[in-house]
Amino acid sequence: MKIHLITNCTNLKKRNIQGKVALESLTKKHSSQTIVNSWCKHLENAEQKVPAIELYAGDHWKVAKSIIIPNLDLWVLSAGYGLIHSSSNIGSYDATFSNGSENSINKTGLTNNEWWKALHQIRNSVNLKCHSLHSLVSTNADDVFFIAASPDYLRVIQAELKELVFNKKLTHKNLFIVSSKHNIDEKLTPFFLESSASFCRTLKGGRVSLNIRLAKYLLEQDEVNGFSHKKVIDKYNHLKNTSEKLLVNNRQKLSDDEINSFITKELKFQQGPKMSASMLLKRLRSKNLACEQKRFTRLFKDLI
Repeated sequence: MKIHLITNCTNLKKRNIQGKVALESLTKKHSSQTIVNSWCKHLENAEQKVPAIELYAGDHWKVAKSIIIPNLDLWVLSAGYGLIHSSSNIGSYDATFSNGSENSINKTGLTNNEWWKALHQIRNSVNLKCHSLHSLVSTNADDVFFIAASPDYLRVIQAELKELVFNKKLTHKNLFIVSSKHNIDEKLTPFFLESSASFCRTLKGGRVSLNIRLAKYLLEQDEVNGFSHKKVIDKYNHLKNTSEKLLVNNRQKLSDDEINSFITKELKFQQGPKMSASMLLKRLRSKNLACEQKRFTRLFKDLI
C-alpha cells in the first residue's frame, strides 16, 4: 500500500526563474482552449526542465520533502501543470490559483475550475506520471490519499473528489483532507481535518506551512504497526484537545488604498536600514491594523 501525499506549492527557487513562463503572456481575447493550448506549448518549450522536487522552495516545500515514511509518493497540485508527481521534469513558470497576483489564473478570463479542467484535457500527461486525480485514484484503489492544500487549490479538485467519493473509490479509510477552514462541500466534510491556527505552537512554524506540518505530524506514525486510519484520527483529536487556543486580535481591516498610504508614509520617514515588507507589516499590526501577509507583500512590491 502506498500513501499519496498531494499538496500545493507556489514558491520557486530563484535559480530556476530564468526562462520562466508567465501567464501575463496570454490574452483574454482567445477561447479557453486556445489560451490553455498556448500555455501548454510554452511549457513544453521551456528552456530548462528539472524534477519538480528541485524546482519548488519555501518552508512549505521544505517540510513536504522532510516527510520520511515507507511507500510515500509526493504529488503537487500545480496551477501551471496540473497534478504532477514530484519527480516529473518541468520548466519554471509563474501561475497561481490565489487571487491578487499578476499571474493569477483568473487574469486569463477563465475560472480556476475551467482552467484546471482544460489543462488536464490538453496537456501531455506522459511525463507528469498521471492523467488526472480521477485516474490516479482509480488505478490505485488500495492506496491512501492524503491531501494537504490551501483552500484555493482544494476547490479546483473538489468536484473530482466528490465524484470519487460518490463512486466509493475514496472512503473514510483512504481519504484525508487537511486544509484551513473554508466552505468545503458537505459531502467532503467527513474527511476534513482542519489545520487550526491553535496548532502552530505544537507543530512549530508559521501559518503558511501549517497544512503540510499537520500532514507530517499525522503521517509519521509507529512504523512497527504500520499506517492506520484510526491512528490518524486519534493523533488529530489529541492535538485538537491539547492545543492552546490563540487569542483573537480584532484588528481593523484596511483597504488597498489605506495600506498603500501606510507603506508610502512609513518608507518616506524611515531611518536606518531599508525597511522590508515583513518589518512594515509587523509595525502595521502593532497599531492594531490588519492585512494578510501575501496581500501586504504584493502591495509593498508594487510600490517599490
